[in-house]
Amino acid sequence: MSPPLAVLAGNAAPPRTTSALPIPLFSVVMITFARDPVARAAIGHVRAAVGTREDIEFILVDNNPDAVDRSVFLADFAQARCLKLHRNKGVSARNDGARAARGTFIVFIDDDAFLNPPDAAFERYHRAFRENERLAIVTARHIDHRTGRTPRDCFPHTDKSLDQTRPFKTFRFQGNGFAMRRSAFEAVGPLPDDYFYGLEEIDYAYRVIDRGYEILYDPSIWVVEQNDSGGRLPRSEVEQMRLTNKMIISYKYLPAAYVPLNFILFSAYVLVLNRGRINPLLSFLRFLRWRRRNRAGRTPIGRHAVAYIKACGGAVWK
Repeated sequence: MSPPLAVLAGNAAPPRTTSALPIPLFSVVMITFARDPVARAAIGHVRAAVGTREDIEFILVDNNPDAVDRSVFLADFAQARCLKLHRNKGVSARNDGARAARGTFIVFIDDDAFLNPPDAAFERYHRAFRENERLAIVTARHIDHRTGRTPRDCFPHTDKSLDQTRPFKTFRFQGNGFAMRRSAFEAVGPLPDDYFYGLEEIDYAYRVIDRGYEILYDPSIWVVEQNDSGGRLPRSEVEQMRLTNKMIISYKYLPAAYVPLNFILFSAYVLVLNRGRINPLLSFLRFLRWRRRNRAGRTPIGRHAVAYIKACGGAVWK
């Protein structure tokens, strides 16, 4: 029988591990908001991948501002808990889960994504980390359930012509289905909370590689994204938000010579990609408002990180 589940406030201390259970090797963090049916299915896929293992804990971060006890979703796990935040913090709620995690490695899964393969996902994450001590993040392949392919904007490299089925070192990661070494998370710091939604993983990737860590794309692990509409903003607003976020990220981290080029060319690229349905000027005005509120200044990546991006075949200006 599974041990009792804890329902914790966001700032509560984690429960102790019982003497019968090992300290987790993996902690799986899932944030959820307004999509209970598909979230339960996503949790079920993680449970299938856990199998008989007891060294994997599941942490559900509940962004729903209601009184529903969603710890019942986790009854089949040997080690699990639900963090009830009582408000929607967006993707920054991942930090609440990561801070509560006790595993050596933390796996982040969206609440409408199905982890695969069910018989080997965790073993493959672990193998990748064992083979490279400088590896901070293993990013899984993202597959759209409607097409069976990886969407262009979900492929973690600036060269979109690369083979989606082959592993490679990279300087980006997809924010769904990635695993992180907890010691690297503690060294780099929490995921950014500047962005409610969109491209926050690019911000974090710059910080990761600037600390001298590496990132691996491993398509032998994949998540099937269901694109559930629950809790999602309209597509046009998402793309507008993403363009603003990209301007903020480029301003913060790119060497100065690349910033104007990035603003102009990336805005044109997004405008064409969205067939004129977004307004780059609006995104730029939002960027300027952010800039007035945030006077901390730029923290451009160093030469080592620039060299790493180039060694991975990346375009620094993108």
